[in-house]
Amino acid sequence: MKTPLAALAIGLGAALFAAPRPAGAQTTMDTVVAVRPGARFELQNISGTVQIRTTRRAEIRIHVEYDRARIELEASPSAVSVRTVPRRNGGEADYTIEVPANTPLTLNGISSDIDVQGVCGEAELQSVSGDVHLTCAQGNVSVTSVSGDVTLTDARGRVEISSTSGEVTVRGARAELAAHSVSGDVLLERIEGQEVTAETVSGEVSFAGPIREGGRYRFQSHSGDVTIHPDGALNATISVSTFSGDLESDFPVTLTRGRHVRSREFEFTVGSGNARLQLASFSGTIYLRRAGAAPSREEEQ
Repeated sequence: MKTPLAALAIGLGAALFAAPRPAGAQTTMDTVVAVRPGARFELQNISGTVQIRTTRRAEIRIHVEYDRARIELEASPSAVSVRTVPRRNGGEADYTIEVPANTPLTLNGISSDIDVQGVCGEAELQSVSGDVHLTCAQGNVSVTSVSGDVTLTDARGRVEISSTSGEVTVRGARAELAAHSVSGDVLLERIEGQEVTAETVSGEVSFAGPIREGGRYRFQSHSGDVTIHPDGALNATISVSTFSGDLESDFPVTLTRGRHVRSREFEFTVGSGNARLQLASFSGTIYLRRAGAAPSREEEQ
């Protein structure tokens, strides 16, 4: 049975405590908070889902369906904080939230999927065992999950994104970017940044984007392939490190005397060599491809 609460206009310093119901009795809460421009929104959830979208109104609208828990809300015109407090047997809450564009977000979940679209402000999103998806962010951006996939689209600023046992995907970013995974692939597409790092232990790394003059780029995998598709002219000093893998390059590889492509570590220059590009894979193949080049048979497998 759902028991709706009336929509509330929360004033400065006000707090709302939604009482728990008996186990299995789901409760619905709807709350509206009037806020100033730039007000921060924070949420801590245990289990369930979090969906955040935008509104043109100067308010934050919170809709939550929950059971075996209580919802704590503290609000003022400059900050809104929501927390799911579990009962003895756990607790689950599904949130649907609307916030003004550019609202700074801090979202944390345990067993909770997080999906944010169109807010376009600073964001710190973290889940332990859920997927995290963020579309549009600007400023300092952090997206992490321990055992879920993480996806970021359309970011500007400084970005850190990681997963321990999931895939990491970034599409369309103009940012200083650091992407990490332990047992998942790292896919970077349409990335424009002066400093870009992508690392994984047992997955593949793929990057597509311009290599900027004076930029610093580092891509490595321990037991997977590394594929780089520079967009536009390539002027870089390229360092390659591999133990039992190979290098396949569409660009000319000219080594200093006495060095061989089969060596574990070597360096060569393409164009002016102004940027620094570090590529490493312990047991995978490193592919350096021109933009638009067809994948090799090994890359398709």
